Amino acid sequence: MLIKSVRTTAQAIGILLLLQLLAPALVGQKESTEYLVRADLSGTRGGNLVASISTDPATFNRMFATGRANAMVAEQLSADLVHINRTTFEVEPALASRWEVGPDHRTYTIHLRHGLSFSDGTPFTADDVVFTLNVLQDPRWDSIMADQLRVDGKFPAVARIDAYTVRLTWPRQVGTGLRALDSIPMLPRQRLLNAYNAGAFDSAYGPTAPPQEVVGMGPFRLKEYQRGVRVVLDRNPYYWKKDKAGQALPYLDTLTFLVIEDRNAEALRFQAGELDLLNIISSESYSSLRGSNRTNEMTLKDLGPGLSMDFLWFNLNSGKSQAGKPFLDPGKRAIFENASFRQAVSCALDRAAMVRSVYGGLGTPQYGPISSGNKTWYNSGLSPISFNQSRAKALFAQVGLKDTNGDNLLEYGAGGRPFEINLVTTRGNAARESIAEIIRDYLSQVGIRMSVQLVLPNELHARFAQSFDYEAMLFGFTPSDVVPDLQADLWYSSGGSHFWHPNQTNPGTPWEAEIDSLTTRLVQSLDPDVRRKAFSQVQEIWAAQMPAIATVAPNQLTAWRNTLGNIRPSVLPPFLLWNSEELTKRGR
Repeated sequence: MLIKSVRTTAQAIGILLLLQLLAPALVGQKESTEYLVRADLSGTRGGNLVASISTDPATFNRMFATGRANAMVAEQLSADLVHINRTTFEVEPALASRWEVGPDHRTYTIHLRHGLSFSDGTPFTADDVVFTLNVLQDPRWDSIMADQLRVDGKFPAVARIDAYTVRLTWPRQVGTGLRALDSIPMLPRQRLLNAYNAGAFDSAYGPTAPPQEVVGMGPFRLKEYQRGVRVVLDRNPYYWKKDKAGQALPYLDTLTFLVIEDRNAEALRFQAGELDLLNIISSESYSSLRGSNRTNEMTLKDLGPGLSMDFLWFNLNSGKSQAGKPFLDPGKRAIFENASFRQAVSCALDRAAMVRSVYGGLGTPQYGPISSGNKTWYNSGLSPISFNQSRAKALFAQVGLKDTNGDNLLEYGAGGRPFEINLVTTRGNAARESIAEIIRDYLSQVGIRMSVQLVLPNELHARFAQSFDYEAMLFGFTPSDVVPDLQADLWYSSGGSHFWHPNQTNPGTPWEAEIDSLTTRLVQSLDPDVRRKAFSQVQEIWAAQMPAIATVAPNQLTAWRNTLGNIRPSVLPPFLLWNSEELTKRGR
């Protein structure tokens, strides 16, 4: 989405569905305006927590905030209807106090908390929810969160029942329930309606907006922004959560983000005491901090394998360009399409050596479509693929790749052409660049010549999603949740993120058709056991076919100063700041 799990996600979903079915009995219950974050939560008010971001915010609207740094700031300014607890991975009520699911299992009646306000004091009602979800569906804005709410390409119908009740109806039953609403920010209709009607909605909360114009329901509100220097947030006086003593949250007075582009400089400033926490640390910085003489002042936490990992895959698109030219040499594509070839490549890679050389031992080899760090959904029965160059060579020979002239290079085709591959990956990601070079070196040891081409991220995306102008690619992604449903666009052969051959009209292979069928079972079933079994089978097919070869999941490494309290680290973003309203700081 891993660290510790109070109960599995599947169990949580089952319990959630049971609560939803029992919810009609609670309709007459008095709505509470308070919310206890934890029954044992307590803390002292005050202080300024200093964190860091790697780039300047492009927007303060979470609906458009792309990239980790952007989202980390925007999330502090907004609140959602329901929220995923980043340590238990369960769905919890947020601005919604409760909900009921209809007998069709696709209609949800959502009851809002009474008496809540935005950070400017404007009351929060169902009108704001309807406005937000309608804006999200508007194709003019192309929000990054739109796919999160779509089911089979369609959005749920949104209806206002009364001032504190909204009804959502999806086109079919949804296995995750309301989980997709996590992080979707509720926006103030009264303040943003004019910008929406004027076609300027996407820029209304831009980086030059006056702080008082950026209104949300998060624990903090925008106080100051100095480009290239810092973003300062202060306590939202209208925030709705309280602790067990009835004290309004957040505890902190202010939350400051320093703009620090260099990861090494960030670690040095943390060690010097200028930063209170590091959400993510490189393995080099982690080892350096662990060896410093100031470890008594800080807590260093290795959460084990994170959810992020890189994949190596080959272009299996059989189509042609507008000029009628095949996207890929047909002879080379025929080899790429053979599962034995992809298995051979996997055997040729020493993942344990990658962990040692790139991550200093702070990483974990991976063999399936999701990280082993996702303990609630990972199929632990998958067999690791051993580094075995002899087996790799034997498998290459099975698909017709042989060295006929003794030059240690494998050849293919009637003319005995050298089998060469061009690998494309992103420029500027040091770890990924290193892994690409390691892959090149290992493949050269088994007779395959590979060149590495570094491009900008935008160009890489265009090649795999639009032009299909590549042979092999090394790239990855970070899931926003532990449940696999939100990555359905990757599992489905018709999906735009189906790495090796996106947007297929019909599944190109029987095994892709089988994954399609299993994915449908996953996303539509309400039975946790059925869902889990379906995705376990997806992982087994993936491990056999290797359409995208998993490499390494770097360990999730974090650090914070011991002056902070109520820290609950997570492998899901925003890692250490997901419960910012609870955090405290001593020695202010």
